[in-house]
Amino acid sequence: MPTNREAMTARAISLLGSGYIYGATGWICTRARMEQQKKQYPEYASLIDRYGPRWLGKPCFDCAQLTRTVAREAGIALPSGSNSQWRASGVWREKGTIDTMPDEAGLFLFTMTGSSMSHTGVSIGNGEEIDARGHAYGVVRRRIDQTSFTHWARLNVDYDEEMGEERPTQPVESRRTLKRGMSGEDVRALQNRLIALGYPLEPYGADGHFGLVTREAVRRFQQNTALPADGIVGPKTWAMLDSRADA
Repeated sequence: MPTNREAMTARAISLLGSGYIYGATGWICTRARMEQQKKQYPEYASLIDRYGPRWLGKPCFDCAQLTRTVAREAGIALPSGSNSQWRASGVWREKGTIDTMPDEAGLFLFTMTGSSMSHTGVSIGNGEEIDARGHAYGVVRRRIDQTSFTHWARLNVDYDEEMGEERPTQPVESRRTLKRGMSGEDVRALQNRLIALGYPLEPYGADGHFGLVTREAVRRFQQNTALPADGIVGPKTWAMLDSRADA
């Protein structure tokens, strides 16, 4: 059986030449899929129109969905969004800046833009990496010193352990479902995310209390992202908030 490192590296290499469409999770690109993504992510519609046709018939990813796919080979379930992956609790054994990174396969790479991570990929050894670079490029192989990556992280697994059959995937830390009447720091984090995405919470702002104003902002966000507009922040809404802010 291959080791975790070998399995992740082989999986990453197998994805070379795949396409890139924002929000893609590995599905085969069709014109119907392109239209669906344009509706869900209108800010990327022009890029999908311009570059999407070159990926027709090919599996497609965005950067964080590619690294999620690779990490699953080692039994780790990363969240959506590069910044959420970097911040995920219990996932990483070691992190550092790119100048401290050892030259080995299976390390995850991140680009810090401002105070958050905006891009991610995975190393394959010999100073090289694989990432879903963007709509115009798809999944590519590059030298790490020719990329914009600023940080790296090692999964919290034994890289040299042989993979077992049907090994369960380790979940990342879950977040509670939020709805009207609840309070706490996670509500405040939700409110800050909504404000950053253009949903002002006037006159209260991020006060940590899930009231009518927050519920209506959540409903508008859900309507704009083709989610059921129930005003409740469950796993699907959290994932969409992550993908909008991080991927």
